[in-house]
Amino acid sequence: MKFYELPSNMNALLEKENTRFFVRVCFALSDGSFVFVKESDILSCVINSYKSAEGGTVNNGELVLDNTSGIYSVEYNSEYTSDLNVLIYYAFGNSENSFLRFNLFADKNGFQCEQTGQKEKITKIKLIDLSEKLNDSKLQNNWTDSQILVDKVVCDKTQVENSLVHLLAKRAGIDSSRINAANLPFRIPYVKIDTTAWKELCALARAYNACVECGKDLLLSFTESPYDRENVFSDESGFFLNESNITHYRYFNKSENYANNIRLKYTRYVETERQELWTYSDTPVWYDENMQACYPFTDDSRNIISNRNYEALYTAKNTEGLNRNVVYAKDISNVEEFAAGIVTSDNKQFEILKYDITTHPDKAIIQLGRNNQLIALYKASIYGKAVISETNFCVYVKDEKAIEKYGTLSKNVSSKYLSDDEIGGVPFYKKRAEDLLTECKKFSKGYYVTTYLPLIHARVDAFMDLRVYEGGKIQKVKIEEVTFRYKKDCAFSSEFFVKTV
Repeated sequence: MKFYELPSNMNALLEKENTRFFVRVCFALSDGSFVFVKESDILSCVINSYKSAEGGTVNNGELVLDNTSGIYSVEYNSEYTSDLNVLIYYAFGNSENSFLRFNLFADKNGFQCEQTGQKEKITKIKLIDLSEKLNDSKLQNNWTDSQILVDKVVCDKTQVENSLVHLLAKRAGIDSSRINAANLPFRIPYVKIDTTAWKELCALARAYNACVECGKDLLLSFTESPYDRENVFSDESGFFLNESNITHYRYFNKSENYANNIRLKYTRYVETERQELWTYSDTPVWYDENMQACYPFTDDSRNIISNRNYEALYTAKNTEGLNRNVVYAKDISNVEEFAAGIVTSDNKQFEILKYDITTHPDKAIIQLGRNNQLIALYKASIYGKAVISETNFCVYVKDEKAIEKYGTLSKNVSSKYLSDDEIGGVPFYKKRAEDLLTECKKFSKGYYVTTYLPLIHARVDAFMDLRVYEGGKIQKVKIEEVTFRYKKDCAFSSEFFVKTV
């Protein structure tokens, strides 16, 4: 991932001494108007951007305003409260050279007004990005209800009705036009959505090594995957940070993430060809003179007659001929096809009282009637295409030389979003496991680095070059966390947690 691209005139001022650098804050009101905060009223603005444990990039911070005039309060303006949209710009030299960097919102505490004595009046605003709302199940309609999605792709803006990223965003209230999307047309036969939009998007991003973030220009960004079929992934360094502009650094070891043996586990879902999904086989059973199984219906005691909700559970055979559970079926025999396929002695016919193939994705609900006839049933079957589950499907990749040198250090990874589609002639799940091994078997070093330079175009997951002392080695690093610390009448500070790659 690259740094954000700054306008050329601003980029030229980045390292120029005596250039005035400051923060601009804008309140976006519900009527579409914008109110810029007076620059002298901004006492401090600290914004933090980091990779969460769930796998997405989160932005938050705190804004402190001088409220001597009393205008930064809900009493002054009813919109100055929770959920107000707050835009954070960084300016070089003058307000015309400003760059929109964060699109944030006031948190649930709104505008917190404080006063010390008679003169010192301030307003504190805790800022969050949209990820916090996407991760709050209470704010999302019907999120407690699980949703089954079948035959979708990971991310494709040309077919948003089949794109998991767009469908998840839609369920959270984000329109497809407000999404910056990658091209990841890997097919997912079946997936069950049972957590919040943010958790599901993060799980999807981890599976495809993508960056998911509530962006500054569009509401949601799902990009920067090395498996993107359209946009070339770049690991180009965006800046050279060295001892001449570093104000502090701390080195630490990152060896706890090392692994030389990857076990990638997931439930593999496979779509079968059309085949028999169910056939009647309830006991008692007789065998005729040709040793064919025959099911006598002499009265109404059989469950398929007496039970109005008889369950015909689907099963299907995989490519190895083994029976597997069906999680979803389609192209199922309609009632006419089912009736035509019933084989009985003397061609006696059942009355089909109930034949429900739509309520449940993995079974049919049936009830038959015999009209007081004595019927010997030879066959009653349902056909269709099925998505079957191969539980605990595992892929193992390891580095024998590294194991011989350091011993076996394993890493277990699981995901429900892996695809069987090929990439470079290799199934994606295998390619992903191999790439994880390549990443994990590196002994990384970590640094905490601060600089007075306003590197406001830096972002999480972007790359830069680092040299911490004169004559030292230039190392390529990846940003894991960044903090921009602005305080009125004090030097600006850009702070990074990085790891070597």
